[in-house]
Amino acid sequence: MADFEIFDSLPSTQDLGLARVRAGRSGSGWILAKEQTKGIGRHGKTWVGTKGNFMASRWEIMEIDVRSVPQLSFVTALAVYEMLRPLIPDTDESLRIKWPNDILHRGRKLCGLIVQTEAFEKPGHLGIVIGIGINMRAAPIIENYLTVSLRDISPEAKNLDPVALLHKLNGHLDGVLDLWRNKDFSDIAKAWLKRAYGRDRILNVTHERRTVSGRIKGLDEFGGLQIEAADGQIYTVTGGDIVYGDAHASGH
Repeated sequence: MADFEIFDSLPSTQDLGLARVRAGRSGSGWILAKEQTKGIGRHGKTWVGTKGNFMASRWEIMEIDVRSVPQLSFVTALAVYEMLRPLIPDTDESLRIKWPNDILHRGRKLCGLIVQTEAFEKPGHLGIVIGIGINMRAAPIIENYLTVSLRDISPEAKNLDPVALLHKLNGHLDGVLDLWRNKDFSDIAKAWLKRAYGRDRILNVTHERRTVSGRIKGLDEFGGLQIEAADGQIYTVTGGDIVYGDAHASGH
């Protein structure tokens, strides 16, 4: 059973989670803050977590190859997606996971994820801290990025608070982590692709100093985004900006 620590206010749930694994705490745990003053946002930027939104980090000293760490973003995103399914009536049509770590509702950011690691003395082990932010009550203003809150799109969410949501998420994440540990990552990758934002679009990405256009084919074993160009060549993207074209009428 995971430990649960609930705080009225914290600078950063990630920082405290990293402190827990540095201390060699056994098992796993959650840290939730009802308000966050120095959270970690996109590209390492500091952002203030609004009261009423969901701001939590899960920590664990995990037996894992460092090359497999990016897989945890997709594991977590699937757990959040399935946790939200009963709350959002049109989940299959409206909710998408945007590579590598955002969940969007009709193109607007609802949730963001971050995975951080900490070296650990035991060979083959790392301290893992997964940060999850969900716009429950209020959608923050992010430059050049549309956002939405859960209460805007889910009548049931009005009766939920972050602590209740945490208990729901804990069960889902435990389940998907068990699948990830006991199955090949390709199973997780296939499940992610079914829910991937941009499957019905042409993507333009910069790859080795040139722009490549193509469709999403899937994920490689390290979480890299595979793009299939018109000539059938597969390119793997591990970072950088992706420009998504307009959706095709046929959809997926």
